Amino acid sequence: MKYPVEQIRDFCEKVWVKAGLSEEDAKACVDVLLAADIRGQRTHGTTHMKDYCTRMQLGTARNGDAVEIKKTAEATLTVDANHAVGMVAGPRVMKACIEQAKVSGACFASVHNACHYGLGAYYPMMAAKENMIGFSIANTPALVAPLGGADPILGTNPISIAIPSSDKYPDLVLDIATSVTAKGRISLALKEGESIPLGWALDPEGRPTTDPAAANKGVLLPFGAHKGYGLSVIVSVLAGALSGAAMEVDLPRFFEEPEKMTNVGWFMGAIDISKFTDVDAFKKRAELIYDALKGCRLSEGSSAVFIPGEIEAVKTPKVIEEGIDLSEATLKDFKDMAETFGVEYTF
Repeated sequence: MKYPVEQIRDFCEKVWVKAGLSEEDAKACVDVLLAADIRGQRTHGTTHMKDYCTRMQLGTARNGDAVEIKKTAEATLTVDANHAVGMVAGPRVMKACIEQAKVSGACFASVHNACHYGLGAYYPMMAAKENMIGFSIANTPALVAPLGGADPILGTNPISIAIPSSDKYPDLVLDIATSVTAKGRISLALKEGESIPLGWALDPEGRPTTDPAAANKGVLLPFGAHKGYGLSVIVSVLAGALSGAAMEVDLPRFFEEPEKMTNVGWFMGAIDISKFTDVDAFKKRAELIYDALKGCRLSEGSSAVFIPGEIEAVKTPKVIEEGIDLSEATLKDFKDMAETFGVEYTF
């Protein structure tokens, strides 16, 4: 059943305040979660509200009071997130990068002691709104086998990039896991009793499986064989080794081991286009690329060519108008949170 975005926003903000966030941080946190739902990426949206709040209750995720952002040079920041809720620390770090990029042309931040930060694309999209190119990567718990392996050594290690566009096209937004699929899609299939496509994962014995429970105990596969594998290793080094965060094999599964502290690593930043070229001229040149893509002759069975992020952008107005579809499992979580935190259940 679909529910109005503002109804969900109001409920979730009240829960977060009762869970220990300030009103300002609660709004920021819910903005990230709802952005995922609105863009059709439910695996990173309000379906995990209860999981995040459980960590707050256990003390393995905290409010943002102790986040430490240090400027180490004109274009670099180091950040100790101090285990703050990811959707609180993430926007703060990207805002700091954006503000410094206005001065220095670009700014990147290396972050440790971080938590799961929800929709990775949200942070680069913040930069795109400021006519900047945004970038964000993160290491994650070991769930993915290296090419040719059957043990979980790497994370899904997502890569997110956003580039502002002219009015003719939505902003280009690339948001991908370096695995064939995101772990959230396995979790969602498990939660809602659905099977997964063959080729996403191996079971504990190293055999291909369509059972999300077996996949959850086994390993995910890198996308594109050596290509996804190589990118995942790069993310591991940039997000983990550079920041001093934990290796993937030492990170607990965020939603399954809520009692364990995390030391996730992020690497994010912003590039000010105006420091390289005229912004409008840049958008016009990019528009020519998108025109060529959109005008490409279609392959058999294809209905259209889309630029990265276009499908999600097209969904957004419709979802805002019609509401967000909440599953029975998510509604049950909402009801549990209402009872736990003393918030009126309005669904």
